[in-house]
Amino acid sequence: MPTGKKSSVETLRCDAYNDDPLRVARVAKRMPDREWIEASARRLAAIGHPVRATILSAIGIEPLCVCELSALLGMSSPALMHHLRILGGARVIEVRKEGKFAVYSPTDPSALAALEAASADRIPLEVA
Repeated sequence: MPTGKKSSVETLRCDAYNDDPLRVARVAKRMPDREWIEASARRLAAIGHPVRATILSAIGIEPLCVCELSALLGMSSPALMHHLRILGGARVIEVRKEGKFAVYSPTDPSALAALEAASADRIPLEVA
C-alpha cells in the first residue's frame, strides 16, 4: 500500500463480523504492492502451461539448448521458442551462450519450488 494518505481500506472497520474490527487495516498494511502481485501472477501464468512446466522441470535438472529441449519434448523448434519467449518474458528462465549454442536454465529456484508446491501428489523435483 502506498504511504501517506490513508486509503479507505486502512480505516475500514468491521463491527458486524468479528471482535477485531481493525483486522482489515492490519492486513492492508502488510499486503505487497500491486506491482509485486502482478509480476508474481505473470510468473505463475508462465509456468502454468503444461509445456512450459515441462521445460522448466527439464532445465531445472540440467541446462539445455533448444535442440536438446526439442528432442526431449518432441516439439519443433519454432513451437518450443514460443514457450521459451514466454518463460523468458516472465523472467523465469535465463539464456547464456556456450560456444554457438544458447543454453537455458531457471533464473532462480523459486519457480521450480512453485511447480513443486502445485503438485497434487508432492513429487519433489530433482534440481541440479
